[in-house]
Amino acid sequence: MQTTENHHPDKKNKPKETVPIPRREHQKIHGIEPHDTPLSRTMREYDKVNAFLVTMKNWSTAYQKDFDTAPDIGLEKALSLKKSLTKELAVLVKDELPKIHIKGLSTISLAGILAYAHPSRFPSKRKFLFYCGYTQASLEKKTYCRRIKPIMYNLVGSIIKAKDPKYYALYLQFKEDAKARTPDISKIAIHRIAMNRTATFILKEIYSLFRVEN
Repeated sequence: MQTTENHHPDKKNKPKETVPIPRREHQKIHGIEPHDTPLSRTMREYDKVNAFLVTMKNWSTAYQKDFDTAPDIGLEKALSLKKSLTKELAVLVKDELPKIHIKGLSTISLAGILAYAHPSRFPSKRKFLFYCGYTQASLEKKTYCRRIKPIMYNLVGSIIKAKDPKYYALYLQFKEDAKARTPDISKIAIHRIAMNRTATFILKEIYSLFRVEN
C-alpha cells in the first residue's frame, strides 16, 4: 500500500482544497524526488533507523533520570537493523573507499556523501559545493541539501581527532587565519570557521576523485 500525501491542486485560488495522492507522485510534481540508487536507498534507511535510535536513547536517559530506572523499550531489533545496514553500505562503497586516504574518514561518512551528493551528478565543482551548502551563495539562498552538513561536521571532527596529516594541518592553519582576521570573535566561532573551511577542501578532493562524466 502506497503512502499518500495531501496535494494542493490550486493553492493560489483554492488554498484549502487538497486531494490525497501517492507520496512519490507528490514529490515528482514538486520536483523533490529523492535521488534513487541502491546506495541512496540504503543510506536513507540507515539514517531513519539511526535517528530513531538516537531519539529513543535520549528518551530512555531522560526517563532514567526522572524515575531512577531504565525502561526496557526493546531496541534490539533496531540496533540489529542498523548493524545490517552498516554492512550493506560497506559493500556498496567497497570499491570507492580505497580511492581516498584520509585518517578519520569512515565508511558511513563516505557512503552518505556519495549517496546524497555523488560528484557525477554535478557538472562543476561549484555546483557540487553549492548543493552541499559550502558556498556563500548557497548559504544566502538556503537552498542546499541539508543532509551533507551534519555528515561533514562529524567527519571533520573525526579527522581532527585522528590528526590526519593533511587536513588536521589545514584545520590548524585555518584557525590561525581566522584569529588573525577576526581577533575579537570567540574560540568556538573560530573553531567553526576552521571546520567549515576544512570541510570545503575535503569536498573538493572528493569531487575530484569521484567525478565521472556521464
